[in-house]
Amino acid sequence: MKTNQKKLLKSALVTVMSLVLLVMTACSNGGASGGNEKDENGNYVDKMTVSVASTIQLKEGQLDNEFHQFWMDKYNIDWEYNFIEWDSWGEKLRLWINSGDLPDVATWNYVHGDAMNYIDQGLLYEFPEDWKERWPNVAAAYELTGLGEQLEELTGGTYLLPRPVYYENKPADPLVNQIGVIALRKDWADAVGFELKDAYTTGELMEYARLVKEQDPGNVGSNLVPLSFNADDALTNMIMPNSEHSRVESAFYKGEDGKYHWGAADEETLTGLKLMQEAYKEGLLNPEFYTWKNSEGSDNFRVSGTAAVTSLGGLASYRQDVDTAMRKNLGVESDELVHTAIVLGDDGKYRNLEQANFWSALIFSPDIDDAKFERIMDMIDYTTSEEGQLILNMGFEGTDWEYDENGNLKSLLENGTSLEDKYPSRFEGLYLLGDDFSMINPAIKEDYRERALTHYQNKAKLGEEGGALAEYDWTVQLYDSKAKNQASFDYATEYTNLILKEGDLEANWRAWVESKMSLVQPVLDELNAL
Repeated sequence: MKTNQKKLLKSALVTVMSLVLLVMTACSNGGASGGNEKDENGNYVDKMTVSVASTIQLKEGQLDNEFHQFWMDKYNIDWEYNFIEWDSWGEKLRLWINSGDLPDVATWNYVHGDAMNYIDQGLLYEFPEDWKERWPNVAAAYELTGLGEQLEELTGGTYLLPRPVYYENKPADPLVNQIGVIALRKDWADAVGFELKDAYTTGELMEYARLVKEQDPGNVGSNLVPLSFNADDALTNMIMPNSEHSRVESAFYKGEDGKYHWGAADEETLTGLKLMQEAYKEGLLNPEFYTWKNSEGSDNFRVSGTAAVTSLGGLASYRQDVDTAMRKNLGVESDELVHTAIVLGDDGKYRNLEQANFWSALIFSPDIDDAKFERIMDMIDYTTSEEGQLILNMGFEGTDWEYDENGNLKSLLENGTSLEDKYPSRFEGLYLLGDDFSMINPAIKEDYRERALTHYQNKAKLGEEGGALAEYDWTVQLYDSKAKNQASFDYATEYTNLILKEGDLEANWRAWVESKMSLVQPVLDELNAL
């Protein structure tokens, strides 16, 4: 009996010593799990295949370029890439998540109710408790989103990474959504005697569109599109400037009376609808504008050169994209032809949405093994560092950029060439959004960066000085119920149907509001009871 006890004790001692050695080995590899061991040069020993899903289109052969190869070599991985069409993004991810087919890592257009359901069902990977210490760059950016902290309070853990819009280069305070910036043909404006300003009311934009339609200064003929907006653009640049609660992001809001309301039922929304219908009936909007998808509206402006006004968005990179496209497709210098501005309501007030500092999220398969999760997180942490951001956004030092004699970043790319031209489909910046670096990126023309900053600062100033910014209400955004899910509408489509419908618009709108109240009122009752 004593002999057997000695054997058991000896066996237990061997087991304990083996565990100690394993822990020491893991510590010597920076806390990495098995499968992430590194050689004497700090390189990962074992190759991994990582499946990733993103809305960035990757064409055949593009993984062979130097940029993608850098990341695959640095982290000893092979990419198994899954492209998601923008229009089917939510549906595709929902199908993958619920069927257990989620790739190792994916970008997801965050929906709070879905997130809570997925977490409850164990359909998303749960992060280790010490993840913030192990990946400090990611943790620092994550803390700025606000959503991360809110979710931790609700779930007791971390199950996804909200993607920060801004990290070190926030352009204005309060932070206002970058939407609501338009581009117009300033050469046509000069020709028809239309004044160039930093901000226009919706009515002023329509007046410019009328002048262009009447005079056709570009000799475009029947192909002319005065206001080249698709349905979403029309909501952004015609309805929202007049009604800050007309969009899904701010549709349910607390009014000055302390009670919750539904923005689509506000009289201000009717004002925007009337302007939109007027533009449609006058032929300022294309007869088939509501059928356009993705970039069809903006392509009329930057590719075919047949549009007077298009929706642009507030990022300097968007303006540079216009410049590149017009140079390639029209053979013109856009600086001579394009003016950008923000859009005001018809009463001259500025309206927009306060922006939480996140958009979409990064999620991981619940079946991913710890070693693969850690390898991906190592890469994401590096991409969030200063060095990683430079590579993601500017390419390689000495080849694509350098520091000038004053220590400032200087692009070495050929004039008119973007990093996307040289290294197409760069999806590896999975976490921190490009908005942040675009504020300082010298590969983007300084004039465009300064103009973008001006728009942001004007939005913040005008929004606080007599304007109306829709507050980002965490109570509403993180409230989930069956009633709220049922009262989720495609507002761009709903509004378009209203302006196309025969009969009196106001009467149709009031009837539409009434028809939706069976779904909307339960949500208002629930919010008001909180």
